[in-house]
Amino acid sequence: MENIPAIRFTWLIHYACNYSCSYCFYYEGSGWEILKERNLYLTTAEWLKHWKNLFDKYGRCAIIITGGEPSIYPDFLNLINELSKIHYPINISSNISNDLDGFVKKIDPQRVSLSASFQPQFEDLDRFLEKLQFLRQHKFDGCVNLVAYPPFLKDIDYYRKRFTAIDKNLEIIPFRGIHKEQAYPWSYSDEELKLIGTKRSWLQRIRKKNKPCSAGKTSVLLLPDGTVVRCGQVFYKHIIGNFFDPDFRLLKQSLPCAAEVCPCDEDIVWGRRESKVK
Repeated sequence: MENIPAIRFTWLIHYACNYSCSYCFYYEGSGWEILKERNLYLTTAEWLKHWKNLFDKYGRCAIIITGGEPSIYPDFLNLINELSKIHYPINISSNISNDLDGFVKKIDPQRVSLSASFQPQFEDLDRFLEKLQFLRQHKFDGCVNLVAYPPFLKDIDYYRKRFTAIDKNLEIIPFRGIHKEQAYPWSYSDEELKLIGTKRSWLQRIRKKNKPCSAGKTSVLLLPDGTVVRCGQVFYKHIIGNFFDPDFRLLKQSLPCAAEVCPCDEDIVWGRRESKVK
């Protein structure tokens, strides 16, 4: 097995989605409409030129691709197919609502994994489980996520049983946002935290401001307009540079965390558990 790259890029590929989940960060205040002006749609050839430039500086990198919904990005399958020949492992976070037939035919499961997000407001559970089994048949790995939005809590045990029945573990992600004038994750009861598999001590661990963090040095966030920032918790508050700048460089040293709350583990190199990287 090849070594996992020491550098990880999270690529927020665009602010656009074919769903409109009420628990999404960008749902309130017509967020998608406001943010779409920051989207920059380059051709596959143009993107590959910039990713090759990065390879020349830092070698092969690991990439997490998120959004929005990545799969609706123009020429997405061709882009991922060609990108995975340069940088891998690649993990794509998707609602798996689009062309899975084309995906399994075009994409190499040895280099690309697919993390599926179950969105109960838009997806039928039985159909979603069938899609997961289809991906498994074609050797694609990846976790399955569900946001613990308060209205979903009553069904979490049922969802877990259904996913367990097909040998899939359902990872529950604490909801961050406002629901019925209550701020989450702080407003979860102890019983609710236990239900989603989280301890109250986690709420203290994610308060990391001023603690040393390698974000910006070994992991960064690439935004749709080419801006590179330390992480998704600070966004434009700490800009590293521009991805399209020939002189773009990562930070040379770790810096204190600038976020009040950060659930990330930037010192853990993503992909260590990937067993199929060739």
